[in-house]
Amino acid sequence: MLINFLKGIVIGVANVLPGVSGGTLAVVLNVYDQLTEAVGNFLTAPVKKKIEYAKFLSQIGAGAVIGILSFAGIISKVFELYPKGTTIGFLFLIIPSIPVILKGEKFFKRNNLIAFSSGVTFTVLFMFLTKILAGEEIVRTSEMVFTLGYGAKLFFCGLIAAGAMVIPGISGSLLLIVLGEYYNILSYIKGFTIIPLIFFSAGTGIGLVVVSKAINIVLNKYRSYTLNFIVGVIIVSLIEILQTLFI
Repeated sequence: MLINFLKGIVIGVANVLPGVSGGTLAVVLNVYDQLTEAVGNFLTAPVKKKIEYAKFLSQIGAGAVIGILSFAGIISKVFELYPKGTTIGFLFLIIPSIPVILKGEKFFKRNNLIAFSSGVTFTVLFMFLTKILAGEEIVRTSEMVFTLGYGAKLFFCGLIAAGAMVIPGISGSLLLIVLGEYYNILSYIKGFTIIPLIFFSAGTGIGLVVVSKAINIVLNKYRSYTLNFIVGVIIVSLIEILQTLFI
């Protein structure tokens, strides 16, 4: 239970950092399959399985919440002061995930190479579109007037970011920057601003369930293809992160 709690803290911290994927660290920490299965199948599982899922999710979830709440301010400050050192530290956690993912898989098999190439292509296109959509540097607003329209935007941001968090190699925080809400949400977390967080959390919860269910299905039916696709995503993400060290 303590180990799962500590793993949850690491995943929570990772989700605070733009460019770092909580899904990737879940793979590294060997809880990814179990996590997506528990979230995706919780509603339809029998009572006995629900209890098992609930225990696991409460351990990981409690750690993730503590990690996010405790490190939102710290990590953003450290990343601001020492971006390269922080990035290198997380690279040492991400790189070992590749042999772990491919353990027992025949990488050079034709279909697996196609899946790997698809992952590479998908991520390159995703990053290209991200840079186009990001446009000018996003400036954090000093004051935000809350409206139902803004609440709907936060819900949508939570939905999209949660989906990205589940997929290894894609950073939910990075998407929040593109959507213009990353710094606002960090300030809501640090200031315990409840109403905006309710809307964002609702979107996050739904996003986690829907995407986790989809990932669990493809992992069960097309495991080799999915794992090689994920490796393609991670490789391109690593290259993108490495580029930031030389800028």
